[in-house]
Amino acid sequence: MYDEFGLTEEQRAIQSLARKFAQEEIKPIAADLDRIEDVTKNFPFEMLRQAHKIGFKTLALPEEYGGQDVGALTRLIICDELAFMDSTCCKIISQMWSNSVRILRRGSKDQCDRYLGAFRDEPTHMICNANTEPDSDKTLHGSPEGGVRLSAVRKGDGYVLNGTKHMNSLGGVASLFTVTGRIDKTVPPKQGTGMFLVPRDTPGFTVAKVHDRVGWRAYQSAELVFQDVYVPEEDLLGRKGAGGRNNPYHLIEIGANYLGLARAAYEASLAYAKIRVQGGKPIIEHQYISERLADMYIDLQAGRSLVWHVAWAIDNGTGDQAKAIASTWFAGNVARKVTQAAISIFGGMGVEKELPIERYARDGLVGIVTAMMGSRKIELMYMLGGLDPDGKPKA
Repeated sequence: MYDEFGLTEEQRAIQSLARKFAQEEIKPIAADLDRIEDVTKNFPFEMLRQAHKIGFKTLALPEEYGGQDVGALTRLIICDELAFMDSTCCKIISQMWSNSVRILRRGSKDQCDRYLGAFRDEPTHMICNANTEPDSDKTLHGSPEGGVRLSAVRKGDGYVLNGTKHMNSLGGVASLFTVTGRIDKTVPPKQGTGMFLVPRDTPGFTVAKVHDRVGWRAYQSAELVFQDVYVPEEDLLGRKGAGGRNNPYHLIEIGANYLGLARAAYEASLAYAKIRVQGGKPIIEHQYISERLADMYIDLQAGRSLVWHVAWAIDNGTGDQAKAIASTWFAGNVARKVTQAAISIFGGMGVEKELPIERYARDGLVGIVTAMMGSRKIELMYMLGGLDPDGKPKA
């Protein structure tokens, strides 16, 4: 499959490096990270330090900020190798790319130098995108009632933020937060929101709690509280009306993660089915098991072909948001189906914590939320119907 996309020697070298990193830095810690009950104490800081050391943390940035400015397909290749070993650690690393590139795309030279310079120089410096809220309705793109509720009120030479964000990835460990706030509640969110750069030590900002999830347990998801948090004008990221949206890179990285996870579950199931004997023969020779394995293989290959094609298209200037959303949605569903099928093939051993199969299934469940959110599918429907994000006909 790799050959179909004509990987360069550089991409193959990065693929080998990612595989080696996954074997040496992720495999030894994956199970233990998942089993630590206190989710405020299970973040793999040393793994991140090693990722920073070999350039994986800053990979998506230009050389000026410690990166290689690699394209979508190269990022996908890395995700495929890392997620095969552990979906959680893969997501931690790929989130470094999307959150830092958000500042690169929207920020001024001064903002990039100040904040991406720190991200480049400090191995465990992380950025959290604080966008998700408890009660906001993101499907009401064109209504003043929809979207972000956290308020950003103009005061002097800056803004004062008040409100709550929840389920914000890396929120418990991040050093910097890109926070979407509502500047003007009389207009639709697209025109009335802004994004702000908020360092962790800003007065009035607190991490209220770290959520305890069934999967991706070391990928800390937090509730954040902003109480009279003052942000100077120079830390408004981009312009008014520039709220937070996923870009195609971010979406295909999620898709690649889930397909790497599905590949791990499939290959483990195939190997087990060849050695587990029941009824006097290996279970792979039983029709029920062989059909399940065939279905897993078909779903995996279909998902991989779709996601890899979207990544290739992005790099060649023909990618679009609709295809990225569709591929991520499909990949999340593949991960859920394949990991749950793996449990049925392993039987009683599939739910024992001595094996990673039940962890694969729990991580796969997160795909239902991360890759298959209803608001994202509504956005896809708008695109296919020739509508803009507000649900109105495109001009």
